[in-house]
Amino acid sequence: MDVPPPIPPRPPGYELRGPANPPLPRRPVPQQPQQDHVPPPPPSRPQVAPWGPLSNPDGTATPLFESLLAAFFARLDPRGTGTITPETMSSFLDIQGFRIEHNIWKMHLKPNAMFQPEDLADFEFKAACEAWFFEHRVAVRNPSRPQLPYGGMPLLTLRGFTDMMAAEHAGDAERGWRGLNAALRHYGVWGERGPLPRACLLPGPDMPALLQRRADAAGARARRAAAERVEATRLRFALQAEGRRNAEELTGDYYYVRRDY
Repeated sequence: MDVPPPIPPRPPGYELRGPANPPLPRRPVPQQPQQDHVPPPPPSRPQVAPWGPLSNPDGTATPLFESLLAAFFARLDPRGTGTITPETMSSFLDIQGFRIEHNIWKMHLKPNAMFQPEDLADFEFKAACEAWFFEHRVAVRNPSRPQLPYGGMPLLTLRGFTDMMAAEHAGDAERGWRGLNAALRHYGVWGERGPLPRACLLPGPDMPALLQRRADAAGARARRAAAERVEATRLRFALQAEGRRNAEELTGDYYYVRRDY
């Protein structure tokens, strides 16, 4: 039986090079057609609420006016005490162009031999707050100095401040319109709304009938309270004088005889 001849040796350089199973070539990725870049739309500006009526027909503040006065109050009370001092309120009236006869605290800020000017001004401003029922708290301004009878420093709350300003601007709407615009500019409050239109306040010139009756009642209360304070002071001085006479009779060798005619 014939045997096949052996396989001759492979010449040098014949060996296979590289992996036995080379990777397949990558498939070409189809290119997407380029699209024009469209920028996103700008963010829409928030709509600013328009101005509206600030005074009700009876002279009270509308919710819009209450919000505006709360914004002013926050500027006048930066420490968040919940009250404002009489001089702060007086400065707020000055900015709005109130004449001095309508700025009670400033009008009575005058020197006095016995009491500080601020104590006298506080006394008159407190009397006005009590007559009008403007909500306030009472504090002592100068504890180390003699206190004015029936005095004290009235501190307006937000409710009292709102009530006072509503009455002032309903009573004189033309002045109120000019004054509020001056305050808006000075304090930078609600600047995005622009100037306050005149139509937002009452037409005037007369104040509402309900506000007039309230003013008359406040005047009557103020006169009655002043008379009561004068009488109470007179009685106090009379009792003090009688006490001094009694002390002199007890320590001296004479006595007083009172005769009523």
